[in-house]
Amino acid sequence: MLLLLKHSDKQAPRGDNSMSLSASQRIVHRLAPWALPVLLLAIWQLSVSAGWLSTRILPAPSAVIEAGATLVASGEIWTHLAISGWRAGIGFAIGGGIGLALGFITGLSKWGERLLDSSVQMIRNVPHLALIPL
Repeated sequence: MLLLLKHSDKQAPRGDNSMSLSASQRIVHRLAPWALPVLLLAIWQLSVSAGWLSTRILPAPSAVIEAGATLVASGEIWTHLAISGWRAGIGFAIGGGIGLALGFITGLSKWGERLLDSSVQMIRNVPHLALIPL
């Protein structure tokens, strides 16, 4: 038996509360995700300005923006981006080459699988963010 339910035209569907929110509530909902990042930037700026945090350890956000604007204005940013891209590409090529070689060895040889598979599986389970300092 087929049961059809009729929704009122005035009622918003479930999960969609945009019709029932006032304009100020919609603004708050849009701005809420930005509250924590803005607060952290303000605390960071205040910490540097008050001398609680050394600029040698972490420069103020305003100094970072100023340095970025200077690099963009002078055109130097493209040189730095090219160098960073080159380093990332080289790292990707080295890592991909090693991964491909290990994959062939473990996939085509029982001896290679016995030798490498458990070590590769252990490395695979390390979270990517844990490898960033390396």
